[in-house]
Amino acid sequence: MINRAGFTGRPDNPLGHTARATGEEDEDSLVAYLESSTEIYSVLGAERDVVTGDTWIPGAGSLVTDGTWLWPAEPAHYVSRHHVRLPADFVAHIRDNGYVCPALPEERVRAIFDEHFGRDGATGADARDATPEPFILRYGPTLTRAASLTLTKQLGAAGLSVVHPLTDALFGSRQTSDCGRAPLLGGPDVLADSLSDDRYHEVEFQCWMGYDRPVTARVRRLAPSVQRITAQIADVPESEREEVVAVLVRVLDRCGFLASTEG
Repeated sequence: MINRAGFTGRPDNPLGHTARATGEEDEDSLVAYLESSTEIYSVLGAERDVVTGDTWIPGAGSLVTDGTWLWPAEPAHYVSRHHVRLPADFVAHIRDNGYVCPALPEERVRAIFDEHFGRDGATGADARDATPEPFILRYGPTLTRAASLTLTKQLGAAGLSVVHPLTDALFGSRQTSDCGRAPLLGGPDVLADSLSDDRYHEVEFQCWMGYDRPVTARVRRLAPSVQRITAQIADVPESEREEVVAVLVRVLDRCGFLASTEG
């Protein structure tokens, strides 16, 4: 089983620790190790540094591994700039490796990806190909319940139903601040409650074009007053993707989610 570091689920407290005045004596080597390991999940865009708010972290949300440990991209930034402490056993592991990340065979990369995301590695699909890049990224103020209901209604009016047309059921999950994840059960009201509830760090749900063409939306709470929404279109035919992009841009703009002009 892969070990994990940096998955506190709390954007206001990276790695579960506060910034320090100074770091470890070998901090530069630790950061170099974090940055040179194998990326298995790539995210476009950036997240704002939650300690100072004066810079953005490119690729935040991407996942990196050395074959034994798995961590997101953000710790390298927070350790380098704010001297945030890594878990002691993770640091010992890096030092034991002589600060050199081993090369990983494709089979190991795929196995780690499948373990983290709960996917079936038996298909033989390349892990990088199995991870569609987000095609649209927007930032906005945290949603109230009324704003969440408006968002779901606007999506539905534009032809993207948040419940499946046959079952009227949600398909998705919500993640709490301690990284616990539970399925979304119910209808649009449950989704609106989840999007506006600050207990949930991230909410993922499907929007349906017809019966079999889902668009995956992921709303992540970056700070007490900021949320990010990412949409993926892996299951939408290429001939229809331009139309879906236009619809989503229009709806998200109306609901106050705007493209970042920084970073």
